[in-house]
Amino acid sequence: MAQDLTDQAKRFIDASLKGRSKPPSKAAYARAVKLARLAIEELTLVATRVRN
Repeated sequence: MAQDLTDQAKRFIDASLKGRSKPPSKAAYARAVKLARLAIEELTLVATRVRN
């Protein structure tokens, strides 16, 4: 599941970067993926709580 969340976060970040003339630095990309993954985890937890 952890790898799936990381892949999902990378897909989200990659899609949001389409059309930019300059790619982000490796450090900025890594931070963005980490934050996106945390957001996905939190949203998943909230959705699970709402369903129950």
